[in-house]
Amino acid sequence: MKKFVIMMMALVVLLGITSSAYAHSGRLDKNGGHNCSAKSKQKGLCTGYHYHKKKR
Repeated sequence: MKKFVIMMMALVVLLGITSSAYAHSGRLDKNGGHNCSAKSKQKGLCTGYHYHKKKR
């Protein structure tokens, strides 16, 4: 049982680390979003303007 708990905890940590790999740098405007860079568009990560935070 201990091995199962340890393996599940390791899986949660691993998933938490790998999900942050999809983040990208870039400043946000007053609406909480920005336009994609040409490099991001080439990689297929985004197509244009997108939000990261909800508008207030």
